[in-house]
Amino acid sequence: MADQHAQECRAITLALLGGNLPAQRLYEGLGFAYMGTVPLFYEDTGWTDFLLYEYVL
Repeated sequence: MADQHAQECRAITLALLGGNLPAQRLYEGLGFAYMGTVPLFYEDTGWTDFLLYEYVL
């Protein structure tokens, strides 16, 4: 069995499509902090800016 401390989560990170204002407002209201924007490629969207949000546990 793996060491319990190695499996502890310290933060939750979420990525959302740029321009998704309702999700941005929700995450910020729940205490998530904006961490930056990265371009990611998905077949259904192509290259798209994704906003990264993090919640420290």
